Amino acid sequence: MILEMYIKNFALAEEIRIDFEEGFNILTGETGSGKSIIIDALNLCLGGRYDKSFVRKGTDKGLVEVTFNVTNEKVIKELLECGIDASLDDNLIISREIHSDGKNISRINGRNVRISFLKTIGSLLVDVHSQHQNQVLFNKDKHIEFLDIYGHHRIEPEKKEYLNIYEKYFDLKKEIDSLTENKDDIQIAREIDLLKFQINEIEEANLTIGEYEQLLKERELHRNSEKIYTSLNSSYSNLYESNYNAFDLISKGIQDLKNVVNIDERLEQFHTSLEEIMYTLQDISKDIRDYKENIDFDIKSLDDIEIRIDTINNIKRKYGNSIQEILEYKEKIMKRLEDIENRDEKILESKEKLTKIESVLNQKSEKITSIRKEIANELETDIFEQLKSLNMENVVFKVGFRKKEEYSLTGKDSIEFMISFNIGEDLMPIYKVASGGEMSRFMLAFKTILSDIDKVNTLVFDEIDTGISGIAAEIVGKKLKDISYKKQVISITHLPQIAVNANSHFRIEKVIQESRTYTKIEKLTPKEKIQEIARLISGSNITEKTIEHAKEILQIAQNKDA
Repeated sequence: MILEMYIKNFALAEEIRIDFEEGFNILTGETGSGKSIIIDALNLCLGGRYDKSFVRKGTDKGLVEVTFNVTNEKVIKELLECGIDASLDDNLIISREIHSDGKNISRINGRNVRISFLKTIGSLLVDVHSQHQNQVLFNKDKHIEFLDIYGHHRIEPEKKEYLNIYEKYFDLKKEIDSLTENKDDIQIAREIDLLKFQINEIEEANLTIGEYEQLLKERELHRNSEKIYTSLNSSYSNLYESNYNAFDLISKGIQDLKNVVNIDERLEQFHTSLEEIMYTLQDISKDIRDYKENIDFDIKSLDDIEIRIDTINNIKRKYGNSIQEILEYKEKIMKRLEDIENRDEKILESKEKLTKIESVLNQKSEKITSIRKEIANELETDIFEQLKSLNMENVVFKVGFRKKEEYSLTGKDSIEFMISFNIGEDLMPIYKVASGGEMSRFMLAFKTILSDIDKVNTLVFDEIDTGISGIAAEIVGKKLKDISYKKQVISITHLPQIAVNANSHFRIEKVIQESRTYTKIEKLTPKEKIQEIARLISGSNITEKTIEHAKEILQIAQNKDA
């Protein structure tokens, strides 16, 4: 769950610190007070989109930091695989540093991470529900995803087996399409000629892995052979041939020591060491002489190397960046040539394989459909019970099934949520008949069900009260309270019927000081909470009756909670 949010120089917020608690956390405030800042800042730490406008005017950078208490083992596993130290029940700090020049830095426990990884971790920590998510339900392509999430543990093993077979099926289809592509005999003959030419050109080059690198070394040696010879000749002369060469000087030193070793035996070790040096020097001098005498100044050899390098470079320009790639390309086009020359047999063979795989694939897809229908029946029952608890007892919800003509990554099922909100109305696709308030309650029902399934410990609701009021709002408030017994719930609302259910109530305000606008947030005391509920009831015109009404609905909510 979220323990704390720290926001600095973000939009209208100069510096804000919010200590969230377990249970139901409510944020309220006047329209335009900056409630959306909290959601934007949280989304940023969950891997959301960054905009330069987030940085507070007049500053160079901003910071959003969220501290979590982690109880999800999957989060710990992901972090450890990324090399970030973490353990269950420890605090986890996610921060996003934003700069006015567009740069932004993401960190988890002080370690820089990619946005993609931040999104992965964020999705396991917090589920943010907004008006946009309601719109997701209007996309029927997402309905199969929702259904599979609901029945995750039963459907996923079957989907995994199906997907393994589907990949083989897809590859075979692709191979058959390639062999049966719409080409006339002339086009096929041209492709065969081209492939044969390419294969022949590569084979004539007689390439060997490692050859190119060796040629470059040899060319460098040939280009510098004269320089090498001159240096070796000078070295040999200084060591062995010149009037004052090292060998003669060391020999004289040995002779000088030999004259006195019988006087002091400690000098024997100097004499022995110098003799060893002399023999070593003699061997090195001989090796240098042999090496320089075998240096080849042959210009033709260098020309041959240059020609060979040019040949390989020409082949590389056409077929690959390295000899390894060129040889792999040759294998590929040889297979293509074989397929074309034997395509009738290949097509027949591939179609036979496809028929067998398609039979297995069909069995797997039918099994997935059967499981999905079982899951759909359970989902329909659960949704009905949840909607009934949200004062929508006349709703009829069905999961519609239709077979696709082609296999897909998810099987052959096309899923669409069908609903009737009123008695006597036909079932219709949800996007055709749902109002904003109905969609909000439907999504809340869905979230309530999923909260028992997924392991995300924090649910954030922004604009969940869109399009509802009165009794519906009271019911939604109670439903959010029920969810908060299992998960941490954070909700932004403008309805008193929802706000009265909060364990912790925060008020967001916009203030102007010295010609600058600031957003601030504070946790309300019980007395301040009454005042805020009264404001939500009647706006700025707060009377004694409004206060009494606020106390009354707070008391009712507390009694229901008890």
